[in-house]
Amino acid sequence: MLPQPYGSTQALKAARFDGGFSKPRSLNLVVVFSNLVIPWSAFSVVFWALSFSLRFSHPIIAGFVVLTFVLAAGVSIFAAFRWSNSERAAHWYHYFAASMLLSVLAAGLLGSLNYRYTMEDAYTLMVDLKFYKDVDVGQMKGQQMMDAGLVDFDHGTLDLRRSLGFRDGGNTYCVAPITNGEGSLPVYDFWAVGVNCCSSTRPDFECGEYSNPKARAGLRLLSADDRPHFKLAVQAAEATFNLRSAHPLFFEWVEDPVDELTKRRSQGYQFFLFCMLAHFSFSVVGVTASIFKYAQLD
Repeated sequence: MLPQPYGSTQALKAARFDGGFSKPRSLNLVVVFSNLVIPWSAFSVVFWALSFSLRFSHPIIAGFVVLTFVLAAGVSIFAAFRWSNSERAAHWYHYFAASMLLSVLAAGLLGSLNYRYTMEDAYTLMVDLKFYKDVDVGQMKGQQMMDAGLVDFDHGTLDLRRSLGFRDGGNTYCVAPITNGEGSLPVYDFWAVGVNCCSSTRPDFECGEYSNPKARAGLRLLSADDRPHFKLAVQAAEATFNLRSAHPLFFEWVEDPVDELTKRRSQGYQFFLFCMLAHFSFSVVGVTASIFKYAQLD
C-alpha cells in the first residue's frame, strides 16, 4: 500500500481507526449519580427499618425491607462478575457492588445498635407499659405495678441513708429506697438505681437526679442484664438496714419522665441523621476517587 499524502481523507480514516484522533472518554453522569445515591438510599432505609417503630411494631415487615436490600446487594455483586468483560466496564459494576454491600452491612449494624441501646426501651416504655401518677409507696406494692413504665410518686423522696452499692464484675450497682417521707415503711418495693454512681463501702448514692429537689418520678429499668445485680444489691440492703422488699421494682430517678423519654428518642433520631450525613460524605469521597480512577483506565 502506497503512503498517503499528509492531510488526505485516507490518512484521516486510518488515524481514526488506529485511535490517533479518538474523542476524550466521556463520563456517564447517570452512572455517577446512581453510584452516589442508590447505596446511600439503601443505607438510610435499612438503618431506619432496623432502628425505629417499624421494627418494634411490625418486625416481619422490617425484616422484609432489610431482606430486599440484601438481595439487591447480592444481585449487584452477581452483575459485577457476570456482565463486566473489560476493566473499564467492570469499574463501575465493582464499585457499585462493593458500595451496596458495605452500605447494607453498616446500616444493619448501626441500626441494630441504635435500636438496642436507645429506641427499644423508649418504645417499650411508651407502648407496652403504663404511666402511673400520684403513686403512694406506702400504699402500693410492687406486685400491683408490674406493668409500670413511668411512675410519678406522690411525695416521693429518696432515703439516701439506706442506699447501698453492690460490686460485681467490675461495676458497682447502686440502689436507694423510694419513700413517701413519712418514716419507715413495712415494705420497700420501689428503688432508684444506677451503675457506678456510688461506692460499695458507704451510703453515698449519686445516681440520676438524686440532688434535684423537684425529682419525684422514675423511668422503669428494663435491662435484663442489670436486673439480677440490682436484686442482689436490694438483698444486701435488706440485710444491712433490716428492710423488707417483696417485689422490688427499679427506676431511674428523674424530675419529668415524659421529658426524659423524649430526650432519649431524640438521641436515637439524631444518631440516625448523623450516620446518614456521614455516609453521604463518605460516598461523595468514594465516588470522586472512583471517577479519577476511571479516567486513568485504558
